[in-house]
Amino acid sequence: MSKILIINAGSSSIKWTLFDYDLNMVAKGVVERIKQKLGLLTIVFNGIKTTKEVALPSFDFAINELVKEWEENKVISDFNEIEHIAFRIVNGGPNLRETCEVTKKAINYLKDALDLAPVHNKGALETILAIEKVFVKQRKTLHFDTSFHKTLDKIEYTYPIDNKLSEKLNIRKYGFHGLSHHYIALKMEEILNKKEVNIVNLHIGNGASLCAIEKSKSIATSMGFTPLAGVMMGTRSGDVDPSIIPYIMKHNNWTIDQTMHMLNENSGLLGVSEYSQDFRDIKTHIEKPQIKFTYDLYIQKISDYLINYLNKIQGKIDAIVFTAGVAENNSDLRKHVIERINLIPLDIDDSKNNQNDFKEYNLISSKKSSIPIYVVRTNEELYIAKEAKELDRR
Repeated sequence: MSKILIINAGSSSIKWTLFDYDLNMVAKGVVERIKQKLGLLTIVFNGIKTTKEVALPSFDFAINELVKEWEENKVISDFNEIEHIAFRIVNGGPNLRETCEVTKKAINYLKDALDLAPVHNKGALETILAIEKVFVKQRKTLHFDTSFHKTLDKIEYTYPIDNKLSEKLNIRKYGFHGLSHHYIALKMEEILNKKEVNIVNLHIGNGASLCAIEKSKSIATSMGFTPLAGVMMGTRSGDVDPSIIPYIMKHNNWTIDQTMHMLNENSGLLGVSEYSQDFRDIKTHIEKPQIKFTYDLYIQKISDYLINYLNKIQGKIDAIVFTAGVAENNSDLRKHVIERINLIPLDIDDSKNNQNDFKEYNLISSKKSSIPIYVVRTNEELYIAKEAKELDRR
């Protein structure tokens, strides 16, 4: 049976999911710690999880090791079964805004956009080139986190800086997590039995962004020119005064690369708490004053964006939606974010909110809430697989 392989690569990892052509998940896994001393290969197949430690000095090497593991674990009996390989790309820049085939031209555009998603794009590009060496005949497509946000109005995507400079360097808000935001919009259409929905979606994982969705289209989103903007995240700062950057460079004698690394990799939960980027660790040690402050700051930043984005939607708002790893698995976070909203009456039903064994979605608001509040499990991989299958039909 033909299969679709979804690849989601980062700076030092490759997440993958294998679907059959009926869109049933066959297997999934992750390759971690690429280019570090000792890497990890994890495969989940037939209900069995296997993990192997192995040196992974490059993405080429990591792909070859992954292929060996697929063969040894009989995940794939014949590699010709893989008909379509779909890559999640964080930002393709101004020239790649729609799903497209992997071509030399697309690869060159992706190379030009490396600076726009510095944590993800380099690993994604290396992974694509490594996959192409192993899988020659398969159809390969690029699926962009920015595509859903192409509907942003100019007043939303424009930064108030020198206009000629913006046009010359393609400086604008691109927005991210679009695959997840679009999946949630479609899922809410299904849940509410509506052709179009007006929602604010809170994608809160290690990376985090909010999206105001009107008539099922993105009209505002918190991430910007790069994924660094918006709310406070696991390791990213979110919005800061840009004058902080030269100030740090001057007084700490840092380069721009060192400063941007701090903002991307050592800020957010990790930087403020001085302990961990993992929200589970933050909750576990909430009694420590600095960690409690970190938690409160995190909640406040998310709430500030939520009330702002509720105001952007014209007409009746159908729902507020929490999604992604942190939001899906933490009832306290959902409750505390909603409690910070004072302008409109929103209310969480604790008994519903504390149910973490739901399958796809759960209505967690009480009847007193002026807007229904949901938690919905996102599935970016399934969204990409559906998109890949639709492309194959054309």
